[in-house]
Amino acid sequence: MLTPIIFSQRPRQSLIYFQAPACKLYREFLIFLPASPKSYNRKRQFNATGDSMGKKKIIIATTAKRGPRKYNTFLNRFMRVLTALNRNGYIRTRPMAAELEVSERTLQRLLLAMRDDHFILPDEHEKGKWIFNSEAKSFEKLDINDQDAATMAFLCQLSRIFGGQINKSVLQSLEKAFTLEETDSPFFMITPRVKQPDTQLPFYQDLYNAIQFKYKINLTYLSGTAEKTVKVWPFSLIMCDGMWYLGYLLEPEAKRKQEIRTLRYTHILKVEPLAEENFEKPAWIKETLKDARNIWFNRDRCTRVVMEVSNRIKDYFELTEYFPAQKIIAQGPETFKVEAKICVHNEAVPNIMRFLPDIKVLEPKELKDEVNRRIADYLANKK
Repeated sequence: MLTPIIFSQRPRQSLIYFQAPACKLYREFLIFLPASPKSYNRKRQFNATGDSMGKKKIIIATTAKRGPRKYNTFLNRFMRVLTALNRNGYIRTRPMAAELEVSERTLQRLLLAMRDDHFILPDEHEKGKWIFNSEAKSFEKLDINDQDAATMAFLCQLSRIFGGQINKSVLQSLEKAFTLEETDSPFFMITPRVKQPDTQLPFYQDLYNAIQFKYKINLTYLSGTAEKTVKVWPFSLIMCDGMWYLGYLLEPEAKRKQEIRTLRYTHILKVEPLAEENFEKPAWIKETLKDARNIWFNRDRCTRVVMEVSNRIKDYFELTEYFPAQKIIAQGPETFKVEAKICVHNEAVPNIMRFLPDIKVLEPKELKDEVNRRIADYLANKK
């Protein structure tokens, strides 16, 4: 079944997108026409082969004239017919031909092709009336309201934080359904912004492919002032605090348990894909990523942390999880106690420092000493 996902019409540009292998009709005629006056100010020829009709030569004329474009191409007519079907559930040949500014005979050729591909059925009681074939096709995925558009616009704005290929990829996907430049979103997120959002990430395609298709790479990176090369299993590109990181696993060694490593993207010097060497991504990685609260996460969180927090900031901890496995374990008139589980001190220290002086560590002693040391260093440097 050929189900239309989105069809859209913009000045000087047309596009239709389907979810299914194209049927005979659309292999022959469905063509994307970009609006480029310099490239399309003359007749262009397109050849295509159908399932049973042999080769067809289609001549499509486009114009560089300004103003509304006449619907004199197969694709534009098809889109206008779909629009009418979605709006009314049926069309009539004569009014539709007048709207498209074509003869009834020309429109009839399109309608017969749409009938053959089960888009429409002739009305049994009225000649010249065609009904949308709802048993074979569906417009359900075209029902996009203002709230949907506003949400997509927000995702578009959010993608700009990431910059580079990530932003471009999101925009290309959303543009298939929305004209986002004209859509205002009621949502806004304040986060660290990438200073140069158009900066392209080096090695992006090699890393993306290795992650998607699960093959190993030789990774060369800067460690201090020296270069180091290791064979790794890359599993994710991670955005944290406005910076990109590569998440990966080292090759297993004997009975040593694999641990997650993260590398700041700017420290990557070289990527050598090993497409013939695949790996199985461990199932525990997904849950570990889900529980991460900063870049210092890892597999085993075996350190229990207990903190005492002022009720002045209680709503923060009721609405947001700042520490892994965070939960309120006791409440009092002035303070409450929070428990969390971490793998290293840095999983907790940044947010503890953030909420000073309204938070203090009760246990473990090592973490409490680490926080006190950082405070002492700050006070010493302040003098």
